[in-house]
Amino acid sequence: MSTIAELNQPLHTWIRRLRMQRALAWSLRGLIAGLLASLIVGSFLLYQAKILRAEFLTLVLSASLLAAILFGLIAALRRIRPLDAARRFDLLFHLEERVSTAVELTRAPSLVPPDLLDRQLADAVTAARNVNPRRDLPLRTNPREGLIALLCIALTALVWFRGEAMFQAAQQARNVEQAVQEQVTQIEEIIQQIEANDALTDEQKQALTEPLKEAQQALQDNPSLENSVSVLTNTGEQLQELSDPQAQQMGEALQEAGNELANQNGSPLESVGEQLAQGNAVNAATELANINPSQLSAEEQAQLAEQLSAMAESLQSTNPELASQLNQAAEALQNGDTASAQQALQNAAQSLAQAGQQVASSETASQAASQLQQGAGQVLAAGGGGQQAGQGNQGGQNSGEGEAGSGSGNESGESQSGNEAGSDPIAQNNGPGDGESSYEQIYAPQLLGGEGGEQLNLPPSDPNSGEVIGQGPTTHGEPGESTVPYNEVYSQYQQVNNEAIENGNVPPAFIQIIKNYFDSLKP
Repeated sequence: MSTIAELNQPLHTWIRRLRMQRALAWSLRGLIAGLLASLIVGSFLLYQAKILRAEFLTLVLSASLLAAILFGLIAALRRIRPLDAARRFDLLFHLEERVSTAVELTRAPSLVPPDLLDRQLADAVTAARNVNPRRDLPLRTNPREGLIALLCIALTALVWFRGEAMFQAAQQARNVEQAVQEQVTQIEEIIQQIEANDALTDEQKQALTEPLKEAQQALQDNPSLENSVSVLTNTGEQLQELSDPQAQQMGEALQEAGNELANQNGSPLESVGEQLAQGNAVNAATELANINPSQLSAEEQAQLAEQLSAMAESLQSTNPELASQLNQAAEALQNGDTASAQQALQNAAQSLAQAGQQVASSETASQAASQLQQGAGQVLAAGGGGQQAGQGNQGGQNSGEGEAGSGSGNESGESQSGNEAGSDPIAQNNGPGDGESSYEQIYAPQLLGGEGGEQLNLPPSDPNSGEVIGQGPTTHGEPGESTVPYNEVYSQYQQVNNEAIENGNVPPAFIQIIKNYFDSLKP
């Protein structure tokens, strides 16, 4: 006598097999969906140069695997009702509705005679035991779907191997983005340093930080290569205009005077000299204002007057007003008028504080401008412009094997290969060398820009003489490169560069950088 439990055992086995088949089929479909989605999204991002090679691979693998697993789990965990499964298995295994009928009868046993129910269960169990799920319900996928999956994989591989140029452009764009973000961070640090500088007035801080904040906002709004280089260059020029060469000279004079005063141990102006030697003119002004001539001995007053006179003499050319006030204080001390000397020292301290603020503002502006110009070069180098700029000083390149255009020539005509320019741009404001030296010979087969050079025409030769008409018999020259002095070709290259700028062939964002570059190469 068979029971419903005996029938449920093969039925549950078939259901588990069906779940596995569903999971396999839908996992393949999920793989196809993930590959297509990642290929579309990845190609779109690659077209916009916003995804790197490793990121593209991660996107494809993660999207395809995640979709395959998700689709497979949903298909496997989807509810399957026993009666629906029994009807499907009757059709699939050709059981002629034995299992489904038995399941329906067991749900309403009171409506069916017991002997009929027992015979139906026995017949269904016997038929179910003759079914082999591995043979009759194999785990297989649709061949067409398999071909679609292979096609998606092939398309992904095609993008992977044929998109080298776009991946490089994306890497370049990412380098520019990182370089711009570094400049934004650097500008923020510069702003904080300016605002924390006690030597600057509120007006000076505002004048210095305002263009920096505008540049920071412009970089965040549009971090493209052209805009970033233009913003950094223009802001650097604005800050450079805020620097005063006379203030820098005055700062050097104050520091030099401070070194002389600091070396006079125990003198009245020793503390003032120490502050000036360290570049703290504002603190030096405070020290100067705290000096009370009436509390000094006659010897100390005489020494103070002498120091004030010497200091006034050293500052006469850079700050005549401060020098005059120092002289007034010295003369008052020499005349024994301590009250007038005290007043003159107070006036000199105020002038010294103002001079220190001017020097601090000028130095801060110059330093910030230099940092922004360097930042523009770093952004340009991140975008691939560093190598192009670095190749400009080679003056051409020989295509012969083992020969570099930037090598220096010697008397035997042999060339000595030079170092290639790296990704970092050439620093500006290069200092002088250790002495005079001869210009390096560079290989210059032709002038950049093509036409416009001097034309040389040789007279016709006599075919019967066997010699070229000239100054006499000639011999073949030694093999090697034709070299000219560097200072002789520099003006020609500069002229071509100037013409390119005037004709609008150079992007506006790069004009100042190129000018700075040629200035750094000027003989």
